[in-house]
This record gives sequence, structure tokens and C-alpha cells, in this order.
Amino acid sequence: CALCKLADETFDHLFFECSVTNEVWSRLLIWLGHCRPVQNWQSEVEWISHYATKKSGHGEIVTCIFGMMVYTIWRERNKVRFQGGAVNVNSVCREVTIHIHIRG
Repeated sequence: CALCKLADETFDHLFFECSVTNEVWSRLLIWLGHCRPVQNWQSEVEWISHYATKKSGHGEIVTCIFGMMVYTIWRERNKVRFQGGAVNVNSVCREVTIHIHIRG
């Protein structure tokens, strides 16, 4: 894994099992008011799908944050892999939340 350097980079690992991305998603869940452990990709997608079917403001925010998190983690992964460096969890979380605030 380009982010944690501790495991093979699988889909599940990169987005939810990696210690770096697990911390990002955990912080974003807390920011959303959901205090629960992070699960695997399939479980998280099912959880997000539950909110996506609701036409509430909170449901839209949860769905947007999930999409933005996946995009940002993939971009950070590519940056680390091809340009070197390390991921800053605080910066990733801040970027996701700023994009959500901008989107309105």
C-alpha cells in the first residue's frame, strides 16, 4: 500500500482497511455525527446507499462526503506513489470538508 506501506494494496485495503484511510473515514464519520467502527468496502457502500435513498440534507451530505473521500484518497495515493512524500490525515479531512462546504 502506497499510504501505509504495511500491506498489499487491494481495493478494500486502500479505501477502508489501511490505517491512514481508516483514520480519515473515522474522523469524517465523527464529523457527520456517526460514532461507529469503519467496515469494509461492501459494508460501507451499503451504509452509504441507505443514506443515498433518503432525500434529506444529511443523506446528501453523507453521500457527497463518501464520494469526495474516495476521490481525495485516490488522488493522494497517486501523489504519494508517483511523487513521493506522505499523506497528512488532517489535510485530507480538511480538504474533504472544505469541498462539502463549498458545494453548499
